[in-house]
Amino acid sequence: MNSSENLVRIAQLSCGAEYSGIQAEIDSAAKQVNAVIVYPEIDIKDIENIEEEFGFKVASSDLKLLMARAKSIVTGKVHVDAVFVATCFRCAEAAIVRSEVRRYIHEKTGIPVISYSFTERTTAGTLLTRMEALTTTARRKSLLAREKQSG
Repeated sequence: MNSSENLVRIAQLSCGAEYSGIQAEIDSAAKQVNAVIVYPEIDIKDIENIEEEFGFKVASSDLKLLMARAKSIVTGKVHVDAVFVATCFRCAEAAIVRSEVRRYIHEKTGIPVISYSFTERTTAGTLLTRMEALTTTARRKSLLAREKQSG
Protein backbone atom coordinates (compact mmCIF):
# COMPACT_ATOMS: atom_id res chain seq x y z
CA MET A 1 0.00 0.00 0.00
CA ASN A 2 1.18 3.49 -0.79
CA SER A 3 2.60 5.03 2.37
CA SER A 4 1.50 8.50 1.24
CA GLU A 5 -2.16 7.51 1.62
CA ASN A 6 -3.67 8.67 4.86
CA LEU A 7 -3.91 6.21 7.73
CA VAL A 8 -7.46 4.93 8.24
CA ARG A 9 -8.72 4.35 11.78
CA ILE A 10 -10.86 1.21 11.81
CA ALA A 11 -12.90 0.38 14.90
CA GLN A 12 -12.96 -3.34 15.48
CA LEU A 13 -16.19 -4.54 17.03
CA SER A 14 -15.82 -8.28 17.43
CA CYS A 15 -16.65 -11.27 19.54
CA GLY A 16 -14.29 -14.23 19.65
CA ALA A 17 -11.52 -12.99 17.35
CA GLU A 18 -8.86 -13.54 20.00
CA TYR A 19 -10.22 -16.97 21.01
CA SER A 20 -10.41 -18.28 17.45
CA GLY A 21 -6.86 -17.14 16.72
CA ILE A 22 -7.69 -14.71 13.91
CA GLN A 23 -6.82 -11.45 15.70
CA ALA A 24 -3.32 -11.51 14.22
CA GLU A 25 -4.89 -12.03 10.77
CA ILE A 26 -7.11 -8.97 11.24
CA ASP A 27 -4.12 -6.89 12.33
CA SER A 28 -2.06 -8.11 9.36
CA ALA A 29 -4.79 -7.28 6.82
CA ALA A 30 -5.25 -3.81 8.35
CA LYS A 31 -1.51 -3.13 8.18
CA GLN A 32 -1.43 -4.09 4.48
CA VAL A 33 -4.02 -1.41 3.64
CA ASN A 34 -2.38 1.32 5.76
CA ALA A 35 -4.98 1.16 8.52
CA VAL A 36 -4.84 0.91 12.27
CA ILE A 37 -7.29 -1.09 14.37
CA VAL A 38 -8.77 0.76 17.35
CA TYR A 39 -10.98 -0.47 20.16
CA PRO A 40 -13.56 2.14 21.25
CA GLU A 41 -13.54 3.07 24.92
CA ILE A 42 -16.76 2.55 26.82
CA ASP A 43 -18.28 3.26 30.21
CA ILE A 44 -19.37 0.34 32.39
CA LYS A 45 -22.84 1.90 32.52
CA ASP A 46 -23.05 1.53 28.75
CA ILE A 47 -22.62 -2.24 29.05
CA GLU A 48 -25.25 -2.42 31.78
CA ASN A 49 -27.82 -0.47 29.73
CA ILE A 50 -27.02 -1.51 26.17
CA GLU A 51 -29.58 -4.29 25.88
CA GLU A 52 -32.37 -1.82 26.63
CA GLU A 53 -31.12 0.53 23.91
CA PHE A 54 -30.93 -2.23 21.30
CA GLY A 55 -34.20 -3.81 22.39
CA PHE A 56 -33.03 -7.37 22.96
CA LYS A 57 -31.09 -9.36 25.53
CA VAL A 58 -27.94 -11.34 24.77
CA ALA A 59 -26.29 -14.01 26.91
CA SER A 60 -22.71 -13.24 25.86
CA SER A 61 -20.86 -10.50 27.73
CA ASP A 62 -18.56 -10.11 24.69
CA LEU A 63 -21.59 -9.30 22.54
CA LYS A 64 -22.73 -6.74 25.11
CA LEU A 65 -19.27 -5.17 24.90
CA LEU A 66 -19.51 -5.16 21.09
CA MET A 67 -22.88 -3.36 21.28
CA ALA A 68 -21.57 -0.84 23.84
CA ARG A 69 -18.59 -0.07 21.60
CA ALA A 70 -21.01 0.58 18.73
CA LYS A 71 -22.84 3.07 20.94
CA SER A 72 -19.51 4.74 21.76
CA ILE A 73 -18.94 5.31 18.04
CA VAL A 74 -22.47 6.59 17.40
CA THR A 75 -22.35 9.05 20.32
CA GLY A 76 -19.01 10.41 19.15
CA LYS A 77 -16.90 9.34 22.14
CA VAL A 78 -14.35 7.97 19.70
CA HIS A 79 -13.33 9.14 16.22
CA VAL A 80 -12.98 6.42 13.61
CA ASP A 81 -13.03 6.43 9.82
CA ALA A 82 -14.58 2.98 9.39
CA VAL A 83 -15.99 0.05 11.37
CA PHE A 84 -15.24 -3.67 11.05
CA VAL A 85 -17.85 -5.85 12.78
CA ALA A 86 -16.81 -9.50 13.08
CA THR A 87 -18.31 -12.46 14.88
CA CYS A 88 -17.97 -16.23 14.79
CA PHE A 89 -19.75 -18.08 12.00
CA ARG A 90 -21.14 -20.71 14.37
CA CYS A 91 -22.95 -18.39 16.78
CA ALA A 92 -26.57 -17.57 15.91
CA GLU A 93 -26.83 -14.91 18.63
CA ALA A 94 -23.74 -13.19 17.23
CA ALA A 95 -25.24 -13.19 13.72
CA ILE A 96 -28.24 -11.22 14.98
CA VAL A 97 -26.06 -8.78 16.94
CA ARG A 98 -23.67 -8.34 13.98
CA SER A 99 -26.55 -7.45 11.69
CA GLU A 100 -28.20 -5.08 14.17
CA VAL A 101 -24.93 -3.31 15.03
CA ARG A 102 -24.13 -2.81 11.35
CA ARG A 103 -27.61 -1.34 10.77
CA TYR A 104 -27.40 0.82 13.93
CA ILE A 105 -24.07 2.40 12.95
CA HIS A 106 -25.09 2.82 9.31
CA GLU A 107 -28.37 4.56 10.20
CA LYS A 108 -26.95 6.87 12.85
CA THR A 109 -23.61 7.85 11.28
CA GLY A 110 -22.05 8.23 7.87
CA ILE A 111 -19.23 5.86 8.78
CA PRO A 112 -18.60 2.93 6.40
CA VAL A 113 -19.24 -0.47 8.00
CA ILE A 114 -18.33 -3.98 6.91
CA SER A 115 -19.57 -7.00 8.80
CA TYR A 116 -17.85 -10.36 8.57
CA SER A 117 -18.55 -13.84 9.86
CA PHE A 118 -15.28 -15.68 10.52
CA THR A 119 -14.08 -19.21 11.22
CA GLU A 120 -10.81 -20.35 12.76
CA ARG A 121 -9.52 -20.82 9.20
CA THR A 122 -9.91 -17.15 8.25
CA THR A 123 -6.63 -15.71 6.94
CA ALA A 124 -5.27 -12.22 6.35
CA GLY A 125 -5.64 -12.86 2.61
CA THR A 126 -9.33 -13.57 3.07
CA LEU A 127 -9.77 -10.40 5.11
CA LEU A 128 -7.66 -8.27 2.77
CA THR A 129 -10.46 -7.83 0.21
CA ARG A 130 -12.84 -6.59 2.90
CA MET A 131 -10.24 -4.28 4.42
CA GLU A 132 -9.39 -2.84 1.00
CA ALA A 133 -13.07 -2.12 0.33
CA LEU A 134 -13.51 -0.59 3.78
CA THR A 135 -10.46 1.67 3.61
CA THR A 136 -11.18 2.74 0.02
CA THR A 137 -14.71 3.71 1.00
CA ALA A 138 -13.43 5.61 4.05
CA ARG A 139 -10.79 7.47 2.04
CA ARG A 140 -13.13 8.31 -0.86
CA LYS A 141 -16.26 8.95 1.19
CA SER A 142 -16.67 12.46 -0.16
CA LEU A 143 -16.70 11.11 -3.72
CA LEU A 144 -19.35 8.54 -2.85
CA ALA A 145 -21.64 10.94 -0.98
CA ARG A 146 -25.23 11.15 -2.11
CA GLU A 147 -27.43 14.13 -1.62
CA LYS A 148 -31.19 14.14 -1.71
CA GLN A 149 -32.16 16.15 -4.74
CA SER A 150 -35.11 18.45 -4.86
CA GLY A 151 -36.70 20.47 -7.59
